[in-house]
Amino acid sequence: MRGNVKKCGRKLSAISYQLSAISYQLSAISYQLSAISYQLSAISYQLSAFSYQLSAFSYQLSAFE
Repeated sequence: MRGNVKKCGRKLSAISYQLSAISYQLSAISYQLSAISYQLSAISYQLSAFSYQLSAFSYQLSAFE
């Protein structure tokens, strides 16, 4: 009986370790996705600024016509 309890305890410890490793990997993935989201937001902001500059340039060109 004690042998079965020890085996069960070892299996549970192994499962717990694997779940901890999976949790760590998911946290790392979440961090990477957050970083990607931040980069995409920065790109979106830069594109908006560029669009604004193009609009201003277009307005200046139309003033010469």
